[in-house]
Amino acid sequence: MFRPYPISFLQFGVYWVVLILGAIALIRAFAGGKRDSGAKRSGLSTVGIALQGVGFGAVGFGPIRIAVPWWAPSSIICSLLVALLGGSAVAIFVAATRTMGKNWSIVARTRSDHELVTTGPFAVVRHPIYLALLLYLLGFGIAFGHFGQFVVAVPFYFAGTWIRIRVEETMLRTQFGDEHARYVRNVPAVIPFIF
Repeated sequence: MFRPYPISFLQFGVYWVVLILGAIALIRAFAGGKRDSGAKRSGLSTVGIALQGVGFGAVGFGPIRIAVPWWAPSSIICSLLVALLGGSAVAIFVAATRTMGKNWSIVARTRSDHELVTTGPFAVVRHPIYLALLLYLLGFGIAFGHFGQFVVAVPFYFAGTWIRIRVEETMLRTQFGDEHARYVRNVPAVIPFIF
């Protein structure tokens, strides 16, 4: 097991604020979702969700050491990073779910009236929610002082994300053909300008 780095109450508290904001955003997204009995779903995407979950479990598992005063430079820097990463994650998630509207769901699926969304955050990356989750994962590890656990967490997260992207893009390619192929050529998958 990796030894946790010492943290402050400030960075730990900032994490909980971000967590509450994220929970509110998730609840609102679920409340705004509509079911479509004719939707085509993929069970394989749940494998990706599980692997991403292992990544989050790996970064969150273990003790925390609150041993740094809130005013220490490391506390202030880490607190700002947690706020920046977590706040960006929540903002990207909200923008993406609003832009997707009725198309949003946790498990990969296409609806009978599905639309290929390429505006808003989807103009920057094809899977902005996975970018948001990555930012949240990084903020989570910093908030808990679990830097060493990124060695396990990040590969699991990316393995799950890769599976989910492949499943979703296969479904979208089937439904939208060349329009989706052009979108894939022009917009990176998760990380702007890179991947």
